[in-house]
Amino acid sequence: MIKINVAEIKKRLVGEKTLAYELSPAELEITPEELVIDGTVNLEGTMSNAGDVLLLQAVMTAKVQRTCGRCLKDFTGVARAEVVEKFYPASAEHIENDAFVYDSDVIDITKPLREGLLLAEPMQALCKPDCRGLCSVCGADLNDGDCGCDRSTVDPRLAALKQFIKN
Repeated sequence: MIKINVAEIKKRLVGEKTLAYELSPAELEITPEELVIDGTVNLEGTMSNAGDVLLLQAVMTAKVQRTCGRCLKDFTGVARAEVVEKFYPASAEHIENDAFVYDSDVIDITKPLREGLLLAEPMQALCKPDCRGLCSVCGADLNDGDCGCDRSTVDPRLAALKQFIKN
């Protein structure tokens, strides 16, 4: 859990606290099944008084293990997440159900940081932007060279026309 004492920030109208941490995946409650992180997660940001709310602004970076969505090779990539979250006093009215609230001088920022890092992961990671993937016929890695297979596909509804043209 990552807890921040915000007593000084709340006292001043423009109070701000600088954050700089190296966090383990366990501190962010991230399991290897969710995201495989190599080493630590670097966090830099601020917690500031924005009048009636406290504002968390942070950037997190970490080296993560990924599998390419085209060629299925494992590679190490860099995850970067920008987190901007508001924390409302527990006594505030008309706030959303999923809004973060606080009722003391100590705020737990683990959940927004965890969510931010997990949501920053791409749906389909690529080992390189020009990854050619696997051959749809033989399964060879096309990044290593062309396999020579005929990958031209014909719509099955037009296959009869192809035979007609050949004759």
